Amino acid sequence: MVSLRRLLLIAITAALLVVPAVASGHAVLVSTSPAIGAIVEQTPTTVALTFNEGINGVGARVKVIGSDGKRYDEGTPTATGRILKQTLKPDLPEGTSTVAWSVISDDGHRIASSFTFSVGKESTGTAAADAAAIATEADERPANATTLTAVDRALRFAGIILLLGLLGIVALVWNPTLRRGRDEDPATATAADAAFRPVALWLARLVPPALAVAAVAAIPLEGWVNDVDLRSVFELRQGQVAVAQIVLALIAWPLAVRAVRSGAPRLLALAAVPAVVLAITPGLSGHAGAQSSALLAVFVDWVHVLAAGAWGGGLLVLAAAAPAVFRATTAETRGPLLRGITRRFTRIALTALVALVATGVVATLMLTNSLNDVIDTTWGRILLAKIAVVIAAVLAAGIVRRASKSFATAVQIEALLIVAAIALTGTLNGLAPQPPNAAAAAVSSSFQLVQKIEAREAQIDISPTTAGAVSEVHVVVTNGVGQPALDVQDATLELSQGEATKVPVKLSLIDTAHWTGTVRIPTPGTWRVLVRLRIGEFRDEVLTGTLTAT
Repeated sequence: MVSLRRLLLIAITAALLVVPAVASGHAVLVSTSPAIGAIVEQTPTTVALTFNEGINGVGARVKVIGSDGKRYDEGTPTATGRILKQTLKPDLPEGTSTVAWSVISDDGHRIASSFTFSVGKESTGTAAADAAAIATEADERPANATTLTAVDRALRFAGIILLLGLLGIVALVWNPTLRRGRDEDPATATAADAAFRPVALWLARLVPPALAVAAVAAIPLEGWVNDVDLRSVFELRQGQVAVAQIVLALIAWPLAVRAVRSGAPRLLALAAVPAVVLAITPGLSGHAGAQSSALLAVFVDWVHVLAAGAWGGGLLVLAAAAPAVFRATTAETRGPLLRGITRRFTRIALTALVALVATGVVATLMLTNSLNDVIDTTWGRILLAKIAVVIAAVLAAGIVRRASKSFATAVQIEALLIVAAIALTGTLNGLAPQPPNAAAAAVSSSFQLVQKIEAREAQIDISPTTAGAVSEVHVVVTNGVGQPALDVQDATLELSQGEATKVPVKLSLIDTAHWTGTVRIPTPGTWRVLVRLRIGEFRDEVLTGTLTAT
């Protein structure tokens, strides 16, 4: 049996290893229409909010309170890609209106805030303040929501890395070492295997069903946390990923038990298939899957999880099994066996460590706007501290492994060092990689052009407007009721500074009357934005605006 101390060690280490996969920022509002604080002459028919990453229509809420304190939102808001739209009643009064919004971003977190705009003129007296107070009544997450969701995600991630580590240790470390050991010392090899196999089987029987139970619990938990019904949870990516984890864990369960019991290479390879697929799921349900470059981000996260399983998961399996193996063998006979295990696992661990570092660096660069964000934010400073401790822990582990005469003690010390090395990551959970004022900075560094074309409304968003940065471009055209304008056939966009400097932007249609693309603004200064829309077969409309790049 595995002692309580080793069980706690496994649980703590596995839980802490989850943090790199779940610590992430959330969607950031980059522009609104009407613009924040704007004074417009005509009463708008819709309110539009554009975010830096995808959002869900499920659970979205928008309240628009006029200067008279009454609500003027009509119907339910609609989400298309990064844009959330809310239709307004036609009799919105003159003065300052307040928009309070709440939405579930693609990474599964509910975010909320409010802003104001004015029709004709700003309100005077207390009318605007009263409206703001009414509109910003809380869309708060339930008490302990963050803790419970973090625990559930940690349990699911722990199950994934332990399953990967178990299959990896049996296939790549234990079986090859045991085959060689049986040629050199059959009695010692047989005794060691008789001690190792029950521990490995215990893990094979426990880990997949525990993962499935945690995934089942995630479904009502997501509904409770985000205040949506269970049916709506299955429309969210997080609910769909939980279902996939349940299915994959139940498939892996009997396969892992049979593979660990027999040690057959074919069965181990077959059991590894659902385990490797499971490694994709944390990225799909987290921040990686919500980014504009989601395919690359999810791939990076997948490799990161596989490496965490090979190193951290494998180490936990060895830490659990080593004492039993030591009790079953003698100090005089176990030496060759331990050297084989150490040599094979060290090669795997070093490869995994390189992969962890590489994918961690890439993920950090993708999550942050610049390297300054790593230095200037609490998230970044804690991340740097964690990296420093990881390096120290790896060096210390090498020293301990060489100095210690007991393999079991060395492995357990190494596991404890890893726990110490990654303990700092616990505070990363829920912190955003962007600076605290990222939302305001994003809004202030974005370009938005809104223009009516008869019964249609075209909205062009470019964010950020920083020279040298990769800016996202969105062109969306809606009809009089806020739905996609079906008669708009094509859109092109070009930035220019005089006749000599022209930067065409390649746009791709991602939804009806919604085009997107990216552009790198070459230099700071004033740029002319020219958009051509083809309406029907023969009609062209040209929209122009001025963008100031910093």
